This record gives sequence, structure tokens and C-alpha cells, in this order.
Amino acid sequence: MSYALFSVNAVMSGLYYAFFGAVCGCIAVMAALIAVFGRRARRNVKKESVTRLPNGFSPLDVKRIFIGKSYPRKLTRALLVYWAQRGYIMIEHVGRYTVKVHILEYPPEHDRSDALFFDRGTYVRERDLFLLLAKKSRGGKPVNILRPLFTKDDVKAINGKYAVREDEGVYSSKHYKLKIISLCLAVAPMLLSAVWGCFFGQFVMLLCLGTALIGMFVLMFIREMPILFKAIWCGIWLGVSFGGYVNIAAAGWIYDPFYMTYLSVCFMITGALFFIRFVDYRVKNNLAEYSDLVNYRKHLLFAPASELEKEDYWEALPFVYAFGIKMFCKRKFGERAVPEWYVTDGERGALL
Repeated sequence: MSYALFSVNAVMSGLYYAFFGAVCGCIAVMAALIAVFGRRARRNVKKESVTRLPNGFSPLDVKRIFIGKSYPRKLTRALLVYWAQRGYIMIEHVGRYTVKVHILEYPPEHDRSDALFFDRGTYVRERDLFLLLAKKSRGGKPVNILRPLFTKDDVKAINGKYAVREDEGVYSSKHYKLKIISLCLAVAPMLLSAVWGCFFGQFVMLLCLGTALIGMFVLMFIREMPILFKAIWCGIWLGVSFGGYVNIAAAGWIYDPFYMTYLSVCFMITGALFFIRFVDYRVKNNLAEYSDLVNYRKHLLFAPASELEKEDYWEALPFVYAFGIKMFCKRKFGERAVPEWYVTDGERGALL
């Protein structure tokens, strides 16, 4: 009897070490992907000063090169200032966060000599967005600069007109394969520990894993849900899922001397939400532009005020918005006179 019990314990211990080794292996592979691919773009950033972006760079190009998609719905302020600075629109102050847009002229067609664009695929979409703005601004309808200028359906309809994907030339199929592999690696340890729990009759761990996956999917991929509601909903959903999962291990209902359950939960959270962002594979012809953007953002953030005061704040403002760094560098530019394209009775509003 004692020999049989010893054999069972030996087998279970061996299985546990196998499961724990597999969990550690997933973490090691993720670390290797980060080491090999995660820093690839950064390693190719040239050590040089960039104080101005080439003609044709738009806020859409900034987003596209940094994260693979332009996300015009997040660029309301950047696009308004960019188009105004180029003489296409006049902006009238209405309230602190509200303006009216007056169309002065339309951006030239992409095949005209006066069309300045960094990337043809982004420029034609940009012009379509501008035409849509012209349609939406008829009748003097106010625009809230804190809200998306375009709806999800607007952007989808514009992108659907073109055969070339918006992220073409930025990321290859290899990039998306790496993202999928990384996401699977983040989930795999929790799946392994759930399967281990099933050996002790704790099938509820699989249920907790399933609900956690739903919560993570909503948190990572459902972008149209209101931020506050999404935070509360996902917080409750994930809190209950992870809490129930860890509680089983804390109660001692499974054999887990190395705290594999805790490790797998922590890694799923950090891997899916944080580490996966470092697995980035860009095509080579995109790295030069990425380098320019990284160095320009570094210039805006870290150049002394005496240097930024000499530069054109209104020319830089669209990219300050696109980078999301206005609060960190605006003061260094100093107080500037209201630009010619901004109509106001004395109030500057939040846009400037």
C-alpha cells in the first residue's frame, strides 16, 4: 500500500515538474521573442537630431508608422490643426472645447504637383477624411475637440474603398504571426495550470480561465465600449475570474509548491497587456521613418526651452497631439500669438 502511494506521489510530482517546466518554457520563449524582435526597431533608430519632419508627414502617418494603423478617430485635434496650418480650413472659437470649422479650400488630388504627401496610401485616405469633414461641417455645426471627428463607420467606409491595407508597408504577415504566437504564450501558462487543477477535481479552474479570456478579449479588442463602463465591466469580470482561480490555489486544494497558479495568472495579465507590445516586426523600409519619428518626439520632449522657443509651435502642434505629449512640452515653446487660421474674440480655448 505504501509503495503504491509512493509511486502515485512520484508520478504526480513528476507531472507537476513537467507542467511547471512548460509554464517556465512559455515565459522563456516570450522573453526570447522580446529580446530578438521587441528591440529590433529601437536598435535601428539612428542616433541623430531631428528637429522637423519631412514635408508630407501628417498625424495619420505618425500613428500608422508607430502602431500600424492611423486611427483617425483619435486624431481630432491633430487633424484640425494640421489642416488649418496648411490653409485648408479656418477654425472659429466657440467654447473651451468647441470650435466651428470653415472650409477654405480642398487638398489637391494626389497626382497633382502641389500635393505634398509622405505616403500615397495615407494621403488619399486623408483627403477622403477631409471631404467628409467638409460635409459634416456644413451649416456651422460645432465640433467638440475631445470627441472623435469621424465615426467608426466613416473610417470603415473610407478604408473599404482601397484594395491596399492601411498598414501595408509597416507590418508584414510575420508581425501578425508573432503577435498571435505571443498572445498564445501569454495564455498557455494559465491553461496549463488549469489542466493541472483538473487532476485534483478543480474543473472550475477551466471555467475561470474561460471567463478571464472573455474579459481580456473585451479589454484588448473592443474599442467602441465607453472607457469608464469598459474599465468597470472588465475590472469586475477579470477580478472575479482571477480571484476565483487564485483562491483555489490559496486554499490548498491542488498541489502547487512552486506557486505555478499565481505565476500563470500574473504572466497572463502582464504578457497579454504589456509584454506583447514589445514583440514588434517592421519591414526594413519603414525603419528609417520610424527612426525620424522617435528622434523628433525625443527632440520635443527633451530639447531645452531656449531651443524650442525658436521653432514654429503651430507647425509642431499637430505632431505634439499625435504623440500625445502636449502637456509635457507646450510650456517650453512659450506663449505664442494666435495663428491667422484661428478666429476668436480673445479666448484661446483648449485647442491651442
